[in-house]
Amino acid sequence: MWKCIRCGTEFEADEAEANVDSFGLHFMCPVCGRRNRLRSHGEEDGFLVLEQPREEN
Repeated sequence: MWKCIRCGTEFEADEAEANVDSFGLHFMCPVCGRRNRLRSHGEEDGFLVLEQPREEN
């Protein structure tokens, strides 16, 4: 489950596409369009394992 850091919407990881740019891994919130960071934990069974890091305030 991923959660947008702007609007707080929670959704399954397959509802937003993970992307890579010059700032790193991220997904765009399908509700408000906010860029949210992701972190890679390598591969498992041929699939990339991603998690959303906790935002520090």
